Amino acid sequence: MMKPSTLALAIAMAAPAYADVQYSNFYVFGDSLLDSGNFGGRRFTNRVGDFSSGEYARVAPQYLAEALGISLEPAAGAGNNWAVGGYETSDILNSINGSGLALPRNGTVVRPSFLSEQPRIDPRALIMIDGGGNDFLNGTANDQASIIASARRLLGSAELLHNAGGNYILLSNLPDLGNTPALQAQDLSAPGSAAAASAGAAGFNSALEAFSVAGRANLVPVDLAGLINYVSTNAEQFGFAAGVNTSYPGVLGSFDQRYMCFDDAGGDCIEHPEFGIDGATPDPDKLIFNDGVHPTGRMGEITGDYLIDVVTAPQEAGLIPELGLNIMRAQQGHSVAAQRQLVANPGSSRWVLSGVAMDAEQFGDSENRSLSVGFTDALSDQLDAALMIGFASHELESQKSSFSASSVGVSGALNFRDGNWRAQGGGGLSVVNYDTLDRRVRLGDQGVTARGGSDGFGWHFDGLLSYQSFANDHLALRPAMGARYLKADVDGYRESGGEVSNYEWGEQSRSSRVVKAGVLAELRLAQHVNAHVEVFAASELEDQDETIEVRNRNLGFDSYTLPSYRADGDSFAEASVGISAQAGDSTMAVSFDYSGEGEGREALTLRYSRPL
Repeated sequence: MMKPSTLALAIAMAAPAYADVQYSNFYVFGDSLLDSGNFGGRRFTNRVGDFSSGEYARVAPQYLAEALGISLEPAAGAGNNWAVGGYETSDILNSINGSGLALPRNGTVVRPSFLSEQPRIDPRALIMIDGGGNDFLNGTANDQASIIASARRLLGSAELLHNAGGNYILLSNLPDLGNTPALQAQDLSAPGSAAAASAGAAGFNSALEAFSVAGRANLVPVDLAGLINYVSTNAEQFGFAAGVNTSYPGVLGSFDQRYMCFDDAGGDCIEHPEFGIDGATPDPDKLIFNDGVHPTGRMGEITGDYLIDVVTAPQEAGLIPELGLNIMRAQQGHSVAAQRQLVANPGSSRWVLSGVAMDAEQFGDSENRSLSVGFTDALSDQLDAALMIGFASHELESQKSSFSASSVGVSGALNFRDGNWRAQGGGGLSVVNYDTLDRRVRLGDQGVTARGGSDGFGWHFDGLLSYQSFANDHLALRPAMGARYLKADVDGYRESGGEVSNYEWGEQSRSSRVVKAGVLAELRLAQHVNAHVEVFAASELEDQDETIEVRNRNLGFDSYTLPSYRADGDSFAEASVGISAQAGDSTMAVSFDYSGEGEGREALTLRYSRPL
């Protein structure tokens, strides 16, 4: 009889990867937690439907594979899920680089080991490993030395996969085995059993953390122990039966419902008298455990939501530099407004006030509102300059995140004239306070918010060279070519409030390099009323494939890296249309700018100037 270990993970539908991160494959190694059918379709979770003949609930790899868009099939059928119910850490190691895949453990080898078939792993593949529970349940891990040996075997499996090219290895720790229905029931007849199991699991986890620092593998810790403890502590909030119900007969009236199971067919747990499979109103969704050590489908969904956060949280944090780039784009709008002011009133000294409202939809809804004040002056007969200081607020709202920031920036602009040639340029620096960096972590029908804040800065440079090829009293045409460079840097920061999903994030940096070519049309509509129309074909030159350094604040593992952002260079159109009018010494102007970059970006700029 197999003695599968710890709580099985299951993942609800994953949110899309906003930053377009893609994994090339997904490999799974471990025990019944992750076994999706290596025994002819059998899984170690409760059945759905009528419970006895319905389909099995899905386990973690199936949900995660669906979220990644990757096919995942049992290794016994030539697939890439090598997890087998009942496997100890030694069996997991053998399935990776030993005797091969045996069904059942110590049984017939049905497939050679993973690395004998595939010596090199695509570095963009995602790997998941769990194990250790069966070492305890089978008595293999029974003292300090053997517990440490089990932990080191699991870490050794990860090292082998790393040495073969695996970059991203999710490693699950071991839940508190003493707080499972099997050990809680055993404790009734053998007091102390649960406490001993809890101590053993804690020792295993401590060994994982301590010895992981000696390896080179990029281990992404999955805090399954912390998650189950959090859900169990807040069981009623999650809709699970909890506490004792003194109306139940006999021992049931003093037994915590959190550790009652749905199905006691294995004889290793106490079935819930109401919600159990033979109860008055059977409902596994009211219970955390299906049997002695495995979850119900609903508990699996909650656990799956956490696992999704482990994988996608770096992509949410990876949106922060995108907010930074939008901050610099908004600031560049003030620089462009100053350049247009220099063109409209060459050789004059003027106060300039400009406001920019910019909205973008890439990776979410982004709003930027800013105001700048400054002045222009002539440096020579051919060269004019502007200097401005600006204040701004910024927001980025995605499905799972809410970011806001404020910034102070200084911008400058130049305009040089020589016959039909015109050269314009600008640049600026912003200091940014990312005062709200909230990530929403879904856990079933509940959720928590991981909150943080950070600082950063950014700068921008742009230039435009044009030549007047046609002009009359009403129209001037100027073919033009230009470029701009933006960069945003974000300091590392810590989160709180996310329970098991509190992370410490490393520094991030993101840049954008755009070249463009097009035509400018300057129109005179009436005396003191002018307009402009600009159309450009543009290209983004940055091919970005970013990772971010992360550390789980609840565990003792080293920091790790995961992909945070991926974008290929793109070609897109940009256009601007605007009108200006002079009333006395004052000038008012309004322009609308559009960029097809990403999902599109729109900006409305208002400008007012008058002589100094």
